[in-house]
Amino acid sequence: MRLWRRAVPVALVSVVLFPALAQQPAAGPSSTPPQNSGDKKTIKSKVREVLLDVVVTDGKGTPVPGLRQQDFSVFEDGKPQPIDSFEVHHAASELPKLNLKPLQIPILSTNTFLNVPTPHDNLPLTVLLYDLLNTPIDDAPFAHKEVVKFLTNKPAGRFAIFVLTDKLHLLQGFTDDEQALVRAMNDKKTGPYKSPVYQSQGEEHLGSSVLASDPHAQELAGLMGRLEDNARNFLLTRRVERTMEALADIARFVNGLPGRKNLIWLSGAFPATILPGSDPASSFGGSASSGSDPFGTSVSYSTELRQAADLLTVGQIAVYPVDIRGLMTNPVFAASENDPTAGTSMAQRLREFQERLGDEHDTMDKIAEDSGGHAFYNTNGLEKAIATGMDDGTNYYTLSYSPTNTKFNGGLRRIRVALNQKGRHLSYRRSYLADDDSVFAERKANAPAGHLEAALRRGAPAIHELAFGVHAAPQGWPVAVSQEQIAQLVQFPAFASQKKWDTVQIQRYSVDFAVLGRQIDFAPAGDGARHAMLEFLFAAYDAEGNSMVGQRSLDEETLSSRDFAQIHKGTYRVRQLFEIPSNAAWLRLVVHDARTDRIGAMEIALPLAAEGNRVTNAAPR
Repeated sequence: MRLWRRAVPVALVSVVLFPALAQQPAAGPSSTPPQNSGDKKTIKSKVREVLLDVVVTDGKGTPVPGLRQQDFSVFEDGKPQPIDSFEVHHAASELPKLNLKPLQIPILSTNTFLNVPTPHDNLPLTVLLYDLLNTPIDDAPFAHKEVVKFLTNKPAGRFAIFVLTDKLHLLQGFTDDEQALVRAMNDKKTGPYKSPVYQSQGEEHLGSSVLASDPHAQELAGLMGRLEDNARNFLLTRRVERTMEALADIARFVNGLPGRKNLIWLSGAFPATILPGSDPASSFGGSASSGSDPFGTSVSYSTELRQAADLLTVGQIAVYPVDIRGLMTNPVFAASENDPTAGTSMAQRLREFQERLGDEHDTMDKIAEDSGGHAFYNTNGLEKAIATGMDDGTNYYTLSYSPTNTKFNGGLRRIRVALNQKGRHLSYRRSYLADDDSVFAERKANAPAGHLEAALRRGAPAIHELAFGVHAAPQGWPVAVSQEQIAQLVQFPAFASQKKWDTVQIQRYSVDFAVLGRQIDFAPAGDGARHAMLEFLFAAYDAEGNSMVGQRSLDEETLSSRDFAQIHKGTYRVRQLFEIPSNAAWLRLVVHDARTDRIGAMEIALPLAAEGNRVTNAAPR
């Protein structure tokens, strides 16, 4: 259908897209609306539901299919809980759940894009975190080679790639395109990187031999040792802080996206101090409480850890830590470490290495266990380890229960799931925070906006609740930014610290939307007329993924019975004009049916190709 409803100008006249929203609840209540009938009393009920994704594997690590609800038992703080719902997830059975059948995409004209479902849309989302911050520089080439090898022949599913160096970088948003993923892993950000806060085993023992008969030298050596301990403690603190920030940022990245998500954390070291209650100084034989930490550098991470862990939990994110060092050899046996003048004995260094490695593997196991994932270490089969994590993440069972303990005061609740079969291993999250009503009410109020924010996020997967197509084209040439536009751009992260604006230019784009009419909810408006209420949103991002500009606009219209009949059989069309910084690298487009809260979303790489002679104005066709 060639009928265009209207041309909607969209300029830089809005405030920032959306505020940072509260996380979604791990265990959320639903309310039964009050029922009033005459003098009958109003009955209100409140039910909290806890969701559990449970992976069940046999002794060989193979997922176990065919289990039923009665095979499982759930306990909270040791008390049995009735199971309210049960759902089976299996990779081979996900495709029939798509709302629309995957379409054969035709050859499209220049700058024309379709938001259509694929066979992978209902498979879990997988995030690869390539952690160079915690990885010795010598181990990175092996890890990089193994990751590229895996991606070249990856299993079906949608992947996103982050790299952690001095900060967290999004290399590739969610895609099932193998070539795009391999290109992302070959980005310069994944090249050689020496972490400023990571010390190798050899760097941590720089002392020299001390004559036992020289008390002054011993005293000096002791002071130097304490200074080195506190320096290492400081660096370790920075590592832990940055690592926790990265995990929390990834949790926020997938916040608002439905279903289970897998986080495969590829690292060369997992600081034991990332666990609650640990003490950074204890890794070096001292603690603040024992008095061997005179500079008071011990740091409590309890608040930050709780926040990061809560974000992972409520986001249904299972963590799969993978030690990319593979089969390790104790570095004290390396030729470069065989220094007879070293101040620390070989036996002591061997003991410290073994203790540290054991602590790191305990950390990996704990993180995986608490989130429902699985840890992999002491193996050179990195490809197999990642594939196993993928297999677990696409074959699992979802249980739900309503806690019998109705006192929600923010306390930690412990969960245990049992199976009536022996020889099985169960992976699931082991706890949740029983937030009070005020916390939940805030989260529930933010949930609809959170859904939109997730759809607009750079790198998020395409969403096909609403299928639509767009044709976008640049209009005219880039022009200098105006003072009015500057006043709006400074509200966005990409321009928050911008001082000089003479190099900033604005490019106008004409974007034609065509939404499949039968998906839209049209409300009766009398005399056969129908009322539509659609929102059109966009967000532009720079190459680093920083938000540059965004807008949401409401297209509300009452259609005659004739127009409704035509659109219902065809498409609902709207043209919008976007003004975007000319150096934008990505454009995120979202269509939202405000009546049903259904969403369609797609992402387009910028800049777009010019089509013939550029024009300064374009009238609706």
